[in-house]
Amino acid sequence: MKKRQIQGTLLAISLLAAPAALAQETVGAGSQDAATGEAQQVMAPAVEAVAPAVSPPAAETSASVARMVPALDERLGAVESKLAGTEAKAEAAQSIVDGLKKIKISGFVQGRYEYHQDAANGWSNYRDEDRFYVRHGYLGAKYDGKNAEYFLQIDANNNEGVVLKDAEATLVDTWTPFHLRLTLGQFKLPFGYEILQSDADRELPERSQVVLGLFPGDRDRGVRLQGSYRTFRMSVALVNGASFGQKDPSNYQGVVQNGYDPNGFKTVVGRLGADLGWLVGGVSGMWGRTLDTAVLPIPATPATATTPAIPATPASYLYYEQLRLGVDVQGYLDVPSVGGLALKGELIWARRHNLDYSGVPANDCLDRTSLGWMVTVVQNIGPYLGVALRLDQYDPLLSGSLDARCYDNTLMVIPSAAIKSRDMDRLTRLGVALLLYGSANIKLTLSYEHPWEQEGAKLSNDIVTAQLQARF
Repeated sequence: MKKRQIQGTLLAISLLAAPAALAQETVGAGSQDAATGEAQQVMAPAVEAVAPAVSPPAAETSASVARMVPALDERLGAVESKLAGTEAKAEAAQSIVDGLKKIKISGFVQGRYEYHQDAANGWSNYRDEDRFYVRHGYLGAKYDGKNAEYFLQIDANNNEGVVLKDAEATLVDTWTPFHLRLTLGQFKLPFGYEILQSDADRELPERSQVVLGLFPGDRDRGVRLQGSYRTFRMSVALVNGASFGQKDPSNYQGVVQNGYDPNGFKTVVGRLGADLGWLVGGVSGMWGRTLDTAVLPIPATPATATTPAIPATPASYLYYEQLRLGVDVQGYLDVPSVGGLALKGELIWARRHNLDYSGVPANDCLDRTSLGWMVTVVQNIGPYLGVALRLDQYDPLLSGSLDARCYDNTLMVIPSAAIKSRDMDRLTRLGVALLLYGSANIKLTLSYEHPWEQEGAKLSNDIVTAQLQARF
């Protein structure tokens, strides 16, 4: 199109140039000045001298233009070819840039020092030692496409090593007003508020006792459906249910299940809530069945010169039905001349019921009814300072939930070490934290936690934590 426009322009110039040349010749030769003849004689030679150089005859001009057109066509073709190649390269580069814009790399590192009042020299529970360590070292990559989302996140720390935290393949709905999202992979359990809260945003170093007790792992593998409509929020998942979301879970005897539930029964978990901006809340539920290892498998031992052969002993299991219900609410206010104020609360009730399995009858002394709650208050003071206070409580075995015979140590139905005495296992903890923000990327947390046990003399087991977090 550009080449045709240039050719048309050249032809138009040639056609206009010919009449103009003829007009100049006519004016130079035949004009008469009524005033004097001298002026006519002076101008005529000048016109005759200049006119042939400026305006050649029309036929000659047309011929010159005709000779130039092929050369111009060739040059224009070469220019257009180069432009096409440049445009293709630019489009390819723009496509790469647009793709990179959809990828977000993020992460954070938490370096920590913990002081435990009851720490002792020697190897005991490493979580109760005075030590420096890396609590979390997250690195994640997320891709947001039009109808696809990719999310992969790992955590490198001194407690678990390098572990997979999140691996999500998500189909994103752009066709309905419900903003549906279908995910398959490994993800956080959609239950309550504190499980879904990021480790980077938590005000106290660790989660509350009830969450740690009922959800020793906060992730599981399965399929999840999320959606929202106006202020309503919904998230429901079908997961393996291995120890209810514990990543690489272990039972009390140390059998690692690697995130797989050793039965074919899956677990349903979900949360339904509303978000009003300044007030957020929801109700959650979880139901499923799982197997716990009661006796570890023992491999066969061949006979020796002094000992007979010992046959292999298979593992035995305890089969449970588990139900958990929760409610959570968070309120956010702005205190004039001070800063933002957040009030958060969560309540979780849980029941575990032993079932018949593999010819072994159910034992109601293995049932558990638990209750826990937490209340958190966070007050920001200007842009660089914050104060947090959390009071939480967890009672793994509610009063009156078991028959008296279940506490008979002579029967050893429940070892006395498992529950110290009847209904005396409740733990209450008060935590206070000072939060210092150097910028949006750096945070220093100084916390003090004081627990109260339901039974026995006061134990000296306070915890002081200093944590520096850097994120990007």
